[in-house]
Amino acid sequence: MRIDILTAFRALLPGETISDSLALALLESACDTLYTLTNRTFLPNEMRGIILRLAVIRYNLLGQEGETKRKEGSFSIDVESLPEDVLREIKAWRIGKIGL
Repeated sequence: MRIDILTAFRALLPGETISDSLALALLESACDTLYTLTNRTFLPNEMRGIILRLAVIRYNLLGQEGETKRKEGSFSIDVESLPEDVLREIKAWRIGKIGL
């Protein structure tokens, strides 16, 4: 059984209320990133999990644009735009370009 990607995205954000327009914008942004990083013009269904993970990462980073590090008292947070494990998974889907 497959649920639509918007429903799956919302399920990954329990307790959050998110508008359709924001959810769709985050999913579209995730797809755009994948097109760029993988040199693809079409994203296969098997990449659905990566699309969802990227959209959740983007959602969690809302309001932190431009930040690389935050310190509050003795608590310090390093902000990564793409965690290394996600980037590694994306690179596995790359299509090589042939130079002439």
